[in-house]
Amino acid sequence: MAFWSEFIVIVAVISSIKAVFGSGLGPSRLSVKCHSRLIVECSCPPKWQLWGKACYLLSETPATWDDSQSDCQAMGGKMAAPRSQEEMTLMVELARNVDLKFYAWIACDDKVVEGSWDCDGQEGSEPFLAWHQGEPNNSESQQDCAQIGQGGMDDVSCDLSSRAFCARQAACIHGLTHIRH
Repeated sequence: MAFWSEFIVIVAVISSIKAVFGSGLGPSRLSVKCHSRLIVECSCPPKWQLWGKACYLLSETPATWDDSQSDCQAMGGKMAAPRSQEEMTLMVELARNVDLKFYAWIACDDKVVEGSWDCDGQEGSEPFLAWHQGEPNNSESQQDCAQIGQGGMDDVSCDLSSRAFCARQAACIHGLTHIRH
């Protein structure tokens, strides 16, 4: 898929160059100057929110952390984990549109080693973790899964039922626009 989109872009660039400079078989009679700009248009399925080249959705049905992962996969995505404050702000706004006192699962857990948090998609780097003050606290033991709630993260039992943040790749089309002078 990526090969064909890159191939189409290359063909479009070559066509643009030929239009400006001629075919190389003789002098060009074209007197209009053109510039091309690469554009990317992305879209998401209904109910999903576009952000960059990804689509986000807050699941409708509360479920455990593990079941929420499966639910996100069934919708064509995966449970999301914020990689930046901007991405977390987007997630918070999605949830606030549903419930001002929300809590929702994210793809971060410390199931393997207590206190060592892993976030899906952030392997090999320090995960983005914006904990509420005093968190993670593992106060009731076995608080191995993370939720975002009202602007910060909390560690809670993975067996609680909450909505989840899901993400999937947006459908993006690459193309060229021609600007004539």
